[in-house]
Amino acid sequence: MGFFDFLKNKPELTDEKSNNQNLTNNLELKTHLESIQNEIFLFLKPLGFKKKGRAFNRQTEDGIYQVINIQSGRYEFDDKYVIPGFRENLYGNFTVNLGVMVREIYELDSHNKPKNIYQDYDCQIRERLPHLTIKQDHWWSISDDNNKTAKEVINGLSSHGLDWLDNFENRDKICRNLGNLEGDSPRAKLNVALIEFHRDKSKAEKLFQDYYNKIKIKNGHKEYVKGLADRLGVILKD
Repeated sequence: MGFFDFLKNKPELTDEKSNNQNLTNNLELKTHLESIQNEIFLFLKPLGFKKKGRAFNRQTEDGIYQVINIQSGRYEFDDKYVIPGFRENLYGNFTVNLGVMVREIYELDSHNKPKNIYQDYDCQIRERLPHLTIKQDHWWSISDDNNKTAKEVINGLSSHGLDWLDNFENRDKICRNLGNLEGDSPRAKLNVALIEFHRDKSKAEKLFQDYYNKIKIKNGHKEYVKGLADRLGVILKD
């Protein structure tokens, strides 16, 4: 092998070593995260939650599921991805998402099928645990101190997370609270209308109309709401 052949082949050896190192880190991070989530599950299981993967679910009323989901930061291959203060590389970190899934809204999308366990992205009502505890986004580092990290998450769930979820534990509470709590989605009132449609159609029609009227600009969302109302047999006036 000539000198230039050696130089040409050297990056492949470096890349292989780098990939092996990433694999090792991946396995270590996965082990630590599983240890953390197992501690969290020991706290949640007596409260009626079941676990699959990174998600915990509890059904509180027929078709109402409370969801707690552990989201790990993904590995970014491109070093240009990181923009300090704007977009960070979250690999090796995790956060906790909360959500409530309402079956009749979930099933409006024909692609959505019943699941054994739901993820936070299946939910119509969503929040992130640190937004409740410290009023800002936060990702925990996955490290050797698993007990301390798990305890912080459990304390956050005990002090804020479970109370937030229980604001939406049944349809009565959802219709009473959704849209009236800090940080609620602008679409919250539409979700209330969709729930009321199965309980009080005349009330749902009024909620639909009020929501439709508040969409000032005729854009894709306004057309979506009109199409949704048409599907449900709700007549909206322009």
